[in-house]
Amino acid sequence: MIKKFILTIFSIIISTNIVNAKIDVVYPTSKELKVTSSSVYFSGNTDYGSKFYINDEAVKLWNNNFFVHVVPLNFGENKIKLTSVKNGKKEELIYTIDRNKYVKRQQSVPLYEQKNQGDVIYTKVIKTNATVRENPTKFSNRVVDLPLNVILYLEGKKGEYYKIEEKGPTQYWIHESNIKEPVKISNKIKAKFLNQKFYSDDKYEYCKIYLSHPVLFQTKQNENTIELTLFGVETKDAEGNVLPNYKYKFVFNDSVIAYDCYYEDNNFIFRKTKLPLNVDVNYPLKDIKIFVDAGHGGSEKGAVGPTRVNEKDINLSIVNYLVQYLKSAGADVITSRTDDCKVGLYDRVDIAKKNDALISISIHNNSLALGRNPYLNNGTEVHYYNKNAKLLAEIINKNLALDLNLKDNGIHKSSFVMTRQSLPISVLVEVAYMINPEEYILLQNPQFQKNVAKSIKKSIEKYIIMIKK
Repeated sequence: MIKKFILTIFSIIISTNIVNAKIDVVYPTSKELKVTSSSVYFSGNTDYGSKFYINDEAVKLWNNNFFVHVVPLNFGENKIKLTSVKNGKKEELIYTIDRNKYVKRQQSVPLYEQKNQGDVIYTKVIKTNATVRENPTKFSNRVVDLPLNVILYLEGKKGEYYKIEEKGPTQYWIHESNIKEPVKISNKIKAKFLNQKFYSDDKYEYCKIYLSHPVLFQTKQNENTIELTLFGVETKDAEGNVLPNYKYKFVFNDSVIAYDCYYEDNNFIFRKTKLPLNVDVNYPLKDIKIFVDAGHGGSEKGAVGPTRVNEKDINLSIVNYLVQYLKSAGADVITSRTDDCKVGLYDRVDIAKKNDALISISIHNNSLALGRNPYLNNGTEVHYYNKNAKLLAEIINKNLALDLNLKDNGIHKSSFVMTRQSLPISVLVEVAYMINPEEYILLQNPQFQKNVAKSIKKSIEKYIIMIKK
């Protein structure tokens, strides 16, 4: 009787220590999906000691028992079974993925609504950083971000976007939420050119253009020139002919490293950064102001790895090492965040500008669409937008690929909030892929994170030396 009782107690203890298999699927985020791709990947983790299967096929488990597996899809409904087995116990999950043939989307945007001949449609910008785009979609390239109170004239509408009535190298569209309700007026209120003034201080060369009201503007950069257009500002040429727009070409003796355009009340300000003085090749970062941004933060997790490590945390860890190395080299470093907090995109840009940063580096790690292959998509890349940031992007990208032994995915011209600024010199670094298994393991390694930071620091040093020559 006593022996039987002891065996019963022992079996209870053993059974309470046995953990049944569990499946934690990170991607896909829903058990029912409709896709057009020929495959999807599953990413997640299961318990230590488990065996894992997808559609009864054994799946490799990586460090910390995570899995990343690509499943091919047939047209129509696909039932995909995930099974984890441990200690004779198993858990199963069923995903239903409906693969449809790709059908070109019907345009939901109504036909272009043209204004009547002779109408003057007036409006004014009511939001800061009101984006003007080349086409009437939110995915179109950005031309410029306008401040409050810029007066615009419109010639038509497509969907939620109004076309601005100005002729230039592209079209100009603005979303209806950025402007006050358009109204018809009898005549255009032409902006007046009042005066122009040049001056400088220790850091910048300035041109101040006095106007009767702020207007749409656009710049074009070449090696040592900036071509400025202020739309709707009437001026006269040398022969006295009236010109519809004010145009000016800034010509400099050296290459344009960084420049900025903004308004002070009604007055347009152009400023160009002066080259760093007395650069010591042994300490090239001494007193150079550098803004370092850890992408995402707070509720914005970024990409999520198979064991639910968030991109925002990897970004911050790399940034903390980078700040340390930059400061030890004498740089004056400003950051967007030093802990896990949410910072708005334009707030990040404002921090860099208010602190007169010469360079802005935004650190990220790549996500991946469900229809792509995590084993084929890997490597490092750098994004830039303005011509003055291309050299810095090239140096960082080349060094990261070589120093970290990563696939070189090159540099990309991308109109992101964190790359559009021409002052500071702005680039966005995608170090590696959060969903690629090998790179995900590397990204969690503190030594790898340090090596990323060292490579970027070395790249900035090389860049400063090159622009000073």
